[in-house]
Amino acid sequence: MFLDRGSPHRAKGSVRLAKELGIQLRWLPVACPELNPLEGLWREVKGRVLANEPTPDIDVFVNRACQYLVGMSREERLRKAGCLSKNFWLFT
Repeated sequence: MFLDRGSPHRAKGSVRLAKELGIQLRWLPVACPELNPLEGLWREVKGRVLANEPTPDIDVFVNRACQYLVGMSREERLRKAGCLSKNFWLFT
């Protein structure tokens, strides 16, 4: 699993659980959000679903975000994430 170096991802409990589950963690370089495909999807959700509207309840926030992402086609999700670019770093 590829992760940025955010503190929740580096927490000892998270790292230990990943190891117990047999998940190999790969750390993205610091300050390189362009390498993390989820950043493109997050930018899309923030701009189209959650912008300019208060979300008082985290459950409402998460549900709206998930509904939007699930409503996208597989190809659209990959494109928004940058994975279909001929320059996508993971395929080089």
